[in-house]
Amino acid sequence: MSGVDAACAAPPDPYDAFRTTARRLLVAGVAPDDAAFDAGGQPPLFGTVAPSDAARTPTRAIPRALQDLLADAACHADPQRHGVMYRVLWRAWHGERDVLDALTDDDVRRLRGYAREVRHEIHRMHAFVRFRLLPGATPRYVAWMPTAHDVLRRAAPFFVDRFATMHWTIATPHLTAQWDGRALAFGPAPDHAPPPPDDDTESLWLAYYDSIFNPARVNERLMKREMPVRYWGALPEARRIPVLIAAARERTATMIGHTSAPDGGLRAAPPKREAPPTDFGPDDRPLKARVDACRRCDLYKNATQGVAGRGPARAKLMLVGEQPGDEEDLAGEPFVGPAGRLLAKALDEAGVDPARVYVTNAVKHFKWEPRGKRRIHKTPAQREVEACHVWLDGEIARERPRVLVALGATALGALLERKMSIRDARGTALVHTSGATIVATYHPSAALRAPTPELREQTYSALVEDLRRAQAEAGSASGSGHAAP
Repeated sequence: MSGVDAACAAPPDPYDAFRTTARRLLVAGVAPDDAAFDAGGQPPLFGTVAPSDAARTPTRAIPRALQDLLADAACHADPQRHGVMYRVLWRAWHGERDVLDALTDDDVRRLRGYAREVRHEIHRMHAFVRFRLLPGATPRYVAWMPTAHDVLRRAAPFFVDRFATMHWTIATPHLTAQWDGRALAFGPAPDHAPPPPDDDTESLWLAYYDSIFNPARVNERLMKREMPVRYWGALPEARRIPVLIAAARERTATMIGHTSAPDGGLRAAPPKREAPPTDFGPDDRPLKARVDACRRCDLYKNATQGVAGRGPARAKLMLVGEQPGDEEDLAGEPFVGPAGRLLAKALDEAGVDPARVYVTNAVKHFKWEPRGKRRIHKTPAQREVEACHVWLDGEIARERPRVLVALGATALGALLERKMSIRDARGTALVHTSGATIVATYHPSAALRAPTPELREQTYSALVEDLRRAQAEAGSASGSGHAAP
């Protein structure tokens, strides 16, 4: 590979070759059925075709999005790609400017698929190229990449920008690229896969790879999907993968059994979460003021105020949502926005008196991101849910509800302290650590955001059904050991 002359006999750019040929065909009025491209997209073989009247005055404006798709698809390895590309181009050339909007069209679907696979291959090349240092007085680096598609021309500028001061060569089954610190040149592919040269510095990379390998997150199937085995021969760390996987289970058990203590020693288990006092501590301020002053996470920085729970003391039924919304953040009250109004309607339809229900959220400050002049809800992170546990646990300990209604997956995760989908949890017997029954259902906003009227109605009906069941559970839980309101 080190002796390849990148300046001689470089194959033509796949898209340039196709574009030159396709333009001549279009001007001649050659219909797609009459054009036959060879495997390389070189001048096609076609018979004498009389141009139609429409072909004499073609529409030549080609959408930029289509040009970009064609440029990507031209690099694909499928020998039928040129026929697909020409058929779509023919339609756009003759006035079908919205041809790419035909998402169910077979040719458009295949064209998009070609482009998607080529872009993915470029991404993999950026991630998996491994340079090896050649012996010699002048440092020079080489890499072999067994790409499935002809993507080196499109991937090479990335390496020029990233390794501008190095002299390097990258070879693929389709092409070779060389950078001498000043100019990028392309040449023919090597006749065979070159053997990797010895590299004394490679041991440093392997040591680093071993150190960042996380045995607790091993997913061999996912790894092979994202890093196909055909690349492994070009990756020096690939020979370490079987060894690291084999030792993963033992290393994971060690990690679980021991965590680092602040003093650098070892402890058998992480510290327990602080117990929730029923009076939220010695502070005699109202709950609202204490939530306002909470600095356990950074959500307070962009929120107007904290939003505490609301409801009668010792309510049998406690509804737990995810977090305040825009209107709740401004008002300082839970469930006063669109989702709250829909929840009030659902409670009425389920026969639940809202005056006898305590409503709160798993997270007490509004997390949002700007979109124009609006503040759009953003799902809180797990660390933010955990930071608010002291407030939710305290509310539950103080109110001692018989039934907790988890409105949405975030609330359910906060109550269970583990992830579980609402679909799986609905109708399942779940119990909180306090002894209260957990009824899982959809958040009212899920019904508001459902994409179709049918799905909105189904989600809302499920919410009403679950609230009705929660009411029945609360009324029949007299033997649960909870104090009556």
